[in-house]
Amino acid sequence: MKFQSGLILTLLLLVFGDLLAADFEDAMDAMTDGEYQEAYRSFKRLAKRDHMQSQYQLGMLYLLGKGVEQNTDQGITWLKEAANNGSYRAANELGQIYLSGKGVDIDEKEAIKWLELATEIAEQNEGEAEDGCD
Repeated sequence: MKFQSGLILTLLLLVFGDLLAADFEDAMDAMTDGEYQEAYRSFKRLAKRDHMQSQYQLGMLYLLGKGVEQNTDQGITWLKEAANNGSYRAANELGQIYLSGKGVDIDEKEAIKWLELATEIAEQNEGEAEDGCD
């Protein structure tokens, strides 16, 4: 019985993961096609399910005002969620925001905090860090 329950749970997780990946790809396609409102809706739905890449993309849409009214606070909130979930890009972006003062007061201490997290994530996952540095 335990084996069956474990197998069913594993299959459900695989199917759910595939559905999230497909939804994310659809959202990325919408963004590439300039359909920012559609991308925003999809990323928001996925971000609420703790999908790290969607949290990052949603944060960037808020920062840039694409598909949604520009809102630095919301952008930073979603970038922090993504960074705390392991997104190198989000942690690095937050560091750059606080260093440059883009939409926030310059805060070197806060910048260092996020850049150190980005470094930590990069050390744990070189693949994502390399993708973010292209």
